[in-house]
Amino acid sequence: MKFIFFSIFVLMTVNILAQLDTVKTYYPNRNLEAVVVYEKNIRQGEAIFYCENGNIKEKRNYVNDKVFGTVTSFYENGKLKELYSVEDGKRDGPATFYDSTGNVIEDVLFENGVRKGQEFLLVGEYREEDYQKLLTEWKERQKQKNNEKEDLNLPPVEEDKTDLEDDPAYYMNVEVMPEPIGGMNTIYKKLVYPQEAKENKIEGTVKIRAFIEKNGEVSSAQVVEGIGYGCDENARLSVYYTRFKPGLQKGKRIKVQMLIPIEFKLDSSLK
Repeated sequence: MKFIFFSIFVLMTVNILAQLDTVKTYYPNRNLEAVVVYEKNIRQGEAIFYCENGNIKEKRNYVNDKVFGTVTSFYENGKLKELYSVEDGKRDGPATFYDSTGNVIEDVLFENGVRKGQEFLLVGEYREEDYQKLLTEWKERQKQKNNEKEDLNLPPVEEDKTDLEDDPAYYMNVEVMPEPIGGMNTIYKKLVYPQEAKENKIEGTVKIRAFIEKNGEVSSAQVVEGIGYGCDENARLSVYYTRFKPGLQKGKRIKVQMLIPIEFKLDSSLK
């Protein structure tokens, strides 16, 4: 009886493994061109594509024959070219573009395949964990946007029929100023104290100018006054990825710009 059960188990295991097929293709010079995993003739899992010189050209992930998740592409010299995320067949989330020397050209946001504008999200040397953190935070932000509309008990957003040229831009003083949902602690939870700043015992206040839309999203965050050592960018990102209760004027939502001080203070044990 045990032998029969073991035989069935082995047979099932072999059958499952047999469904996964790794297909490799090659260039005329016999260098590897691509490695793609198929499951029942459907692309599934990570696929890697190579340049003719042997360097990786692109890495992407397939789910049921469709690209899903993070895509990274590279120049022939091995330097990173693009870093973006795909969902439902469309670019969705932060995307970063590099030149052939490895410098950042621009960082933008995509929503459902539509480019939403320019925001500097990643700087310096490429680290995939940084991008994955940004992507996770962005998805959480999108989820918040859908879940919190009813909780805020705010008046509906009126259709803005004015041209951008006629828009009075962002007000600085309104009856009800925006405030982070959950208070300033929400921003500080996202804040990372850079190791370089700790080692050099850097403390101080970074001032961020936030441009907050009628729906409470931060469309832009700019460093007005900084202290360096990586603190400025960390403060900016912490504000940028925070959802706000929007400003109100005469009971109506309104676009507001405001200055937000972010304090960096070392623990007494590190001083």
